[in-house]
Amino acid sequence: MDSMDNFVVNVSGLVRRPGSTRRVTLAGHVELVLDQVHRCGPVTADLRLEAMAGGIWVRGDACAEMVLRCNRCLDQIGFEARAPVRQVYGEDAGEDVLPIGEEGDIDLSAVLHDELCLSVPLVPLCSESCRGLCPVCGADLNEGSCQGHSESRESPFATLEALLEVPFDTA
Repeated sequence: MDSMDNFVVNVSGLVRRPGSTRRVTLAGHVELVLDQVHRCGPVTADLRLEAMAGGIWVRGDACAEMVLRCNRCLDQIGFEARAPVRQVYGEDAGEDVLPIGEEGDIDLSAVLHDELCLSVPLVPLCSESCRGLCPVCGADLNEGSCQGHSESRESPFATLEALLEVPFDTA
């Protein structure tokens, strides 16, 4: 069985019974293809399904343990992703409403994927004081200064700087 099937829930017992509720806990794997994410562990979602006129309101929380890469030094860092889940599924799908399948199934995998992706920091850091890597030799500056070259060097873009200083002709 595909682990994505772990996020398919049959709601046929709730459809057309407004006010009916059901709690579910789901677990499985979701593949997150983001540069920041080195590895994503199993996803757990604790959800409440509530029937409403014409559909199902799903709300709860999803979480997953992840290994991210520090944006400055490239070290691996642990991260616990937590994401709120709020989605409406309906018999008549629309822009903000996902479809309920013919058998009464709703597939939560895309919603869980999207919400967890949004919870990942755009620029993960191992610490706010991370000094990163030396741009010349690649040494980890958190472990001390690098050796064998001067600290200051001329930028390869220095010649382009002159192009920014174009005289303005008022004639």
